[in-house]
Amino acid sequence: MIKSVVPSVCGARLNFFKVKKLSILLLFLALLLATPLKAGEPRFSLLTCSPSEEAYSLFGHTALRYCDDERQVDMVYNYGYFSFDSPNFVWRFILGQTDYLVASVPYRFFIQEYGERGSSVVEQVLELTPAQVVRLRQALDTNCLPANRVYRYNYFYRNCTTMARDMFIGVLGEGCSIVYGNGQQPMTLRQALASFTAVHPWYSFGIDLLMGSDIDKAATRGELQFAPLNLMDDMAKANIVDGNGNVIPAVRDTNVLLEENKPASVRNNLTPFNASLLLLLFTFVIMLCELRSNRAFWGFDLLLMALQGLSGVLLLFLGLCSEHPAVDANYVILLLNPLALVLLPIVLYRMIRNRSLTLMWVQVAFVALFFLSGIIGLQHYPAPLYFCAVAILVRSLFHIYKKRICELNIV
Repeated sequence: MIKSVVPSVCGARLNFFKVKKLSILLLFLALLLATPLKAGEPRFSLLTCSPSEEAYSLFGHTALRYCDDERQVDMVYNYGYFSFDSPNFVWRFILGQTDYLVASVPYRFFIQEYGERGSSVVEQVLELTPAQVVRLRQALDTNCLPANRVYRYNYFYRNCTTMARDMFIGVLGEGCSIVYGNGQQPMTLRQALASFTAVHPWYSFGIDLLMGSDIDKAATRGELQFAPLNLMDDMAKANIVDGNGNVIPAVRDTNVLLEENKPASVRNNLTPFNASLLLLLFTFVIMLCELRSNRAFWGFDLLLMALQGLSGVLLLFLGLCSEHPAVDANYVILLLNPLALVLLPIVLYRMIRNRSLTLMWVQVAFVALFFLSGIIGLQHYPAPLYFCAVAILVRSLFHIYKKRICELNIV
């Protein structure tokens, strides 16, 4: 009996040691997969490109770089592709129905393109585990498939930068999160936009005209990351917190791949501020000429009210029909009002007939509401709009009180 028991006990001990060794091996492999990548291993980087002169690149660009030295793979996943040749591109853009797509290109082509633009390119190597790198590449390759590569673009909430950020965060795994270490100063989306368009005053003015009051609210950090440079700054001090509470810097290394090499911008002295000031001065000159000649310069009112009304039609159309964010609650329409087109033929007829223009009180009322909305902070308006508002106001009051002014014989 004893001899028959001993072998079975020894066999059990041998199986125990085999299981123990296998458990140690599996634990080692698990730790290896959870260990951040070392130099030379497959890795992902966040590429941030500085702004260019083109309207669509005023805020810069973001892409993801995948590099595998052993297999000599170096490619960039780019969510910023679009085509002006796509059907009804301009019309769809106005309606907020612009479609972008993601594609992968060799790194050398990507860096060459931005070198020709004169943009700088900064690389932030992401601190990801081998398993996370594999998941991220698989997710990006899936997105690049013809059936998946097109996405509906949104310049604040779904652009090339936010898509790259969300793909990176999405592979961190359950229980992991990203924490940004740098403090966030209170800022609105309008202020963030202005910081990038300051050297392009006409672009900045156009954005202020088209964007409504929604972008004057305090923005969250995630919303401000629509801008590539903002995301880059946040990532520089970001940490990844895993399920066990371990804190790991999100960026392992930072490299400047390209230095900015753009020619100095040619300064245009005809800025929106100067143009609106000239409009106001010209309005006073026109009124002075009318008083001295006792004639009605109706051509000026035709131009002024037509521009006012057509701009209002555009704002009304965007507010009602466009899918673009932040264009609906736009109180600029109080000043640039479509109603001016309705008043225009009546005003011209009564001016030519030298009749009273008390209906211009409608213009005065809307301009007053525009000033009131700016004073109480309902929406932030650019300074040139206030000059335009004064021009419309004084012109309207002049038409209402023209006979009394003429009776004063002040000129």
